[in-house]
Amino acid sequence: MLAESFASILQCEQGAFPECGNCESCIQIDHGNHPDVILVMHEKEKTISVQDIRDQIVSTAEIKPYRGPYKIYIVDEAEKMTQEAQNALLKTIEEPPEYVVIFLLVNNRGALLETILSRCILLETEPVRQGQIREYLRQHRDLPEEEIEFASGFSMGNIGKGLAVLDSRDFWERKEISLSLLRSIPSIRVENINKYTGQLKQHKNRIQDVFDIFLIWYRDLLILKTTGQRRRLVFSGEYEHLLLQCDIISFESLDRIIRDIEKAENRVRANVNYEALLLVLFTRIRREYRLEE
Repeated sequence: MLAESFASILQCEQGAFPECGNCESCIQIDHGNHPDVILVMHEKEKTISVQDIRDQIVSTAEIKPYRGPYKIYIVDEAEKMTQEAQNALLKTIEEPPEYVVIFLLVNNRGALLETILSRCILLETEPVRQGQIREYLRQHRDLPEEEIEFASGFSMGNIGKGLAVLDSRDFWERKEISLSLLRSIPSIRVENINKYTGQLKQHKNRIQDVFDIFLIWYRDLLILKTTGQRRRLVFSGEYEHLLLQCDIISFESLDRIIRDIEKAENRVRANVNYEALLLVLFTRIRREYRLEE
């Protein structure tokens, strides 16, 4: 959203700041079909290959803009660029044509080579307040207040994430499967863990949502154990289940669980076996409850 807003300002035919929103250029960007604003795509789920960068940026950067003053490339999840892809991009970043602007959007700038970072202007964003996100979602989506409230909390300061949650019916299916497992995980049998990993297999391409649901569940448990305040919970509708789990898990166990989830996130990116990874993770979480039985 931020990159597209920048692009709109740069390309606006009225030279407006912020963009006018009414000229042909602004309308095209809003509809995702401006010929000089290119969203770099990649076929592989976990990497942006050297061929992706060569075909979509390096080989086209010398071609002048069709209609606007700038040719703008937006590389989402740029941390997925392989080292070879980053090296292929380096010369274009070092000596770009005067009309070329490249946005590299990253969740972890440490994944970029120092040679890339040193040639970029770094802009760090901060989380948006939950109340502001809630109001934005209310204004832009005509949906039940319960869904708006959950999405604003789940977004963790990211408006785009909140919108993605509301716009994806598949997300709510992932959420229900995950919550069903989380409610029962203290005493779940191994064969039932296998059942849940099988159900989540069809959501492999959106496994990050599952990890986020688990992380927020255990964040809520930490908040409840520390403050006892229901109003600060993202999963406030699960209050009774969270309260029961508070009594059978320690702060040390919660810390280990959160670390295990974060490790699992990293291992998924390393192409480990998906179902085996989830099975191990859920089994380890289950054992943490038994420490106090």
